Amino acid sequence: MSGKEKRWQAPSATPWDDVDPSAVGPAQAIVMACHRDIYRYRHAPASLEGEAEFFNAYERESCPHCGSARITRKGYDGNGVRRWKCLGCNRRFTPATGTIFESRKLPVADWTEFLLQAFSYESFNAMTRSNRRSVTTLPYWRAKLFAVLAGIQDDVVLSGTVQIDEKYYPLAAKDQVLRADGKKPRGLSRNQICIAVGRDLSGLSLFSRMGLGKPSKKRAWDAYGGHIGRGSKLIHDMEGSHDILVDKLGLASERHNSKLIKQLPDKDNPLREVNELCRLLELFLDAHSSFDRDDLDGYLDLFWVIMNDPADKMEKAAMVLDRAMRCPKTLSFRDYYGVKAR
Repeated sequence: MSGKEKRWQAPSATPWDDVDPSAVGPAQAIVMACHRDIYRYRHAPASLEGEAEFFNAYERESCPHCGSARITRKGYDGNGVRRWKCLGCNRRFTPATGTIFESRKLPVADWTEFLLQAFSYESFNAMTRSNRRSVTTLPYWRAKLFAVLAGIQDDVVLSGTVQIDEKYYPLAAKDQVLRADGKKPRGLSRNQICIAVGRDLSGLSLFSRMGLGKPSKKRAWDAYGGHIGRGSKLIHDMEGSHDILVDKLGLASERHNSKLIKQLPDKDNPLREVNELCRLLELFLDAHSSFDRDDLDGYLDLFWVIMNDPADKMEKAAMVLDRAMRCPKTLSFRDYYGVKAR
């Protein structure tokens, strides 16, 4: 569209919407009907059975608007969701107020399906296509999911025998710096994002951004220091920044030359478990090609959920939904996209 802003086609649209019905062939008609049926199913109103029970199971102890504990129950809304009234600011609210489900238009069941898909290596772009979503919906839902998951690794402490390594992932091409001769710097340059990866024998893992290029001792401490139990045994490579962890945490250190152990069979590699996590992390990030590197922390939190208990996807979805209600955060569509109110 030369000289004009690009317009996105509605996800419910078909090529035959403006065609006279008498000119639509039988094959075209069945495709159009099927597409519309699936769209209507995926965009059902937010009043499915069990949704009110889900929200009503979470009691409110204070007003989400002013924080006052002087609240009282005030009946139910049209969907059977409980209402409260604040005696401090005189405003009304529901269990969804102040959470990612505030002002929702789609049922929580729809968001549950989104979570089940997110716990795979399917990209958000692919989910948009397969679910017949608007191109604005999935980025917004992704931002809300990352808001819910923020801080989920804060209390992770690896203990016993701990393996650590660093995974390097490139900056987006547009953000990479070049040398004076126009070529990219070699090695672990500032064009590479350093990601701390850790794992203990119980299977508990850790994924944390460490900045750009080769890590310093300070960055190594910031990434690992609060997440490794004192007195643990640390299995690692010859990276010098790890010394601060050994010294400050009193760790038993088992060092290996990464160039030598790469030549060993997998079963004999002392860092095989953490190396496998690095490999899977790269596959996961590659599946979300062209992702904004500013969102990397959110992707690492999502990958942490995928890699750690509970093992079943449905249990993971239940955990995230429960976290969304117990650690309320909200993000409006207008705030995310910077849309001004009419």
